[in-house]
Amino acid sequence: MKKVFAIAVAAVMSLLMVSTAQAGNETVTASTTISPQKGSLYQAYPTSANLTIRADVVVPDAETTVTPMKNTLIRFPDGLSFNPNSKVTPTCGNDKLNAQSPLGTPTAIVNACADSVVGTGTSAIYLARFKANLLKDPILVIFNAGVSKSGNPMIKIYGFSKGTGVGILMTGELKNGILDVAIPVVSYDSAVQYYQFDIPGTGLDRPDIGVSTAGKDPNYVEAICPASGKLLTSAEFVLGQRDAATGADIGAAVTVKAPQTTQKCKGSAGKAKLGGVKVKGPKSVKSGAKGSFKVTVKNTGTGVAKGVTVTATGGGKGKGGNINPGASKTITVKTKVSGRKGGKATIKFTAKAGNVKATGKTKVSVK
Repeated sequence: MKKVFAIAVAAVMSLLMVSTAQAGNETVTASTTISPQKGSLYQAYPTSANLTIRADVVVPDAETTVTPMKNTLIRFPDGLSFNPNSKVTPTCGNDKLNAQSPLGTPTAIVNACADSVVGTGTSAIYLARFKANLLKDPILVIFNAGVSKSGNPMIKIYGFSKGTGVGILMTGELKNGILDVAIPVVSYDSAVQYYQFDIPGTGLDRPDIGVSTAGKDPNYVEAICPASGKLLTSAEFVLGQRDAATGADIGAAVTVKAPQTTQKCKGSAGKAKLGGVKVKGPKSVKSGAKGSFKVTVKNTGTGVAKGVTVTATGGGKGKGGNINPGASKTITVKTKVSGRKGGKATIKFTAKAGNVKATGKTKVSVK
């Protein structure tokens, strides 16, 4: 089988050498598909979600060769995030998996970080960049790689093709809603037709190469469905030639933009819930004077707390505007303090958003 494959590679390379057709004019597409792990998505409250990421290079019919994919920048829909949790999926560090690992042995690679898998995927490659030779067998395994120095979620992506017997290791970083994936030189100077990540996905079962695994953290991805009911994705691909042996660039790279894609969704408005109200202020206030207090209100619900106000004993009032789910806001309230000199006055604060309210209080010495 290996001998036959080697002959096929040689034949393809010969065709490329004599071909006058040049790769070019490729177009690209990128999309994401998001669904809730259970129940429904909310308009403002991030919940655990399933995520599929798909990136494709489309080659015109007239072309015989394909320009390799070097990098993809995929802008996720607003409100989508990666949430690495080392207690659930330990970080797959470079001490366990790196470019010098036995990438041609998928069982060894997956076992090296078996508990760190957050997703799986598939791919297809054009052997030696020749469009007529498409290999559809590559698999992908995605590992939690922790966070970058800037605190951005990182992933490692292992790819293996049984047809070539070669594996590659890629890295990805999610920064400001953009997933940046660098793609190394693929075996036999091949070009990627597409890749698809499924996080956490339904799993990968390939007994022919000794791999059976699945994403192990159902909460790795969180997402919302905004009030618009639209999840928007856009992307940029970098395509260019590289020396298959050294990986050095050959000629200029080209950046190709993918058209924006839209997934329709339905998000629940949810319900706001105001948590405990925390108060900080002066230890003592002269009777009849006003004290300035910092009142922190947290929304522990699933919907936006709209038009939050805080009132206080003594007639004080402050406005906090809207507070998103999981967020807090500190509101300044100036209120009159009354009481007997030398005694203690209890100041009560009430936070309200529509029919939802919560209270807090503090004691002040009266001067």
